[in-house]
Amino acid sequence: MVIVIEDAKMERLAQQIAAAEGVTIADILRESLTSLAGLRGLPVQKAPLRERLASLAQEGDAILPRTPADMRSDDAILSYNEFGAW
Repeated sequence: MVIVIEDAKMERLAQQIAAAEGVTIADILRESLTSLAGLRGLPVQKAPLRERLASLAQEGDAILPRTPADMRSDDAILSYNEFGAW
């Protein structure tokens, strides 16, 4: 099945969202239409929970770790000495 988008503004928006999310335009359209169908009360067949959790895990793994702004230890920030006192 082929869907033709003849609205340049809508096509550009789909491309921007897909690029920002790092997915295909087909994925964006599938997610959007599935979400809209659910909001309209239409029956929506969801992917199995295992697949949805695997997808969520991949998203979480893709998040870059944050480097703390202050590299000192907690004790150094609180000015504790080696005896645990100020």
